[in-house]
Amino acid sequence: MRDKLAPPQFWLEREAWQQRRLSRFTAIYEDQQETKARRCNVGTALLNFLFEQSLISFSVSAPMPEVVVSGLRAVGHHFPEMVSRFGTKMPDGIAREGYDDYLRYISMLVLCCANQDEFKAFFDALDQFDLTKRDYGGYDQIWSAFRRQLGQGDVAPQSSVHWPEAYHNLWLAIDPEEPDFARPHHLGKFLKGWYDEMATELAAQTTRAEDLGENSTYVGYWCLEAAAASVAFGIDDTQLRDHPHYPTEWADWARNCRPLA
Repeated sequence: MRDKLAPPQFWLEREAWQQRRLSRFTAIYEDQQETKARRCNVGTALLNFLFEQSLISFSVSAPMPEVVVSGLRAVGHHFPEMVSRFGTKMPDGIAREGYDDYLRYISMLVLCCANQDEFKAFFDALDQFDLTKRDYGGYDQIWSAFRRQLGQGDVAPQSSVHWPEAYHNLWLAIDPEEPDFARPHHLGKFLKGWYDEMATELAAQTTRAEDLGENSTYVGYWCLEAAAASVAFGIDDTQLRDHPHYPTEWADWARNCRPLA
């Protein structure tokens, strides 16, 4: 097991439960007899389940080609399809996710070796939302830097880092004005504080490993954002590799898969 916080029996039960959920929700989502509203709601849940499945597969030491299948399907295909099919206008459209979720989606695409068409499909879908409303104002520095680095065009940031308490050090790690020698240090600080800052957020899984009950949502505490930054921006991750939240094998696989652009 790559994840040591949950016992093997937990993972056996979790995998079986997840597969049942994926099968059930996929059937509803594809059922043309269901109402648009129900298919939309189920499709949103399916997006989350597919994303989680990649984390589960990594946690239980599945081969990397198996790990990335559902995550790439979730973000590179299912999310854009949902936006195209249902739109972004509520009540029947899909709801906008939080800033941290979208950054996590970008990270998943990087770590799954998405191609240019898949990156484009994601960002085109993201741009369908009014990103200036509520708690953040359009592209921030991190989103803009990733989009540019992934070959999807230069979008000027409309604000600084949206959630500085969690992501300021991630920004410093990829800031083009920072010297290269400082990037691993900044990325290490981001990784060190990531779980404490995100522990109450769904993006980091709200159920802690020490409370693995029947309804646990635990799928492993993997900081995809740190790994994606290392891969996409060429940051040395030597100092991060033994950290319990750093998906080292995933970063290595993505780095050696193929060029991102």
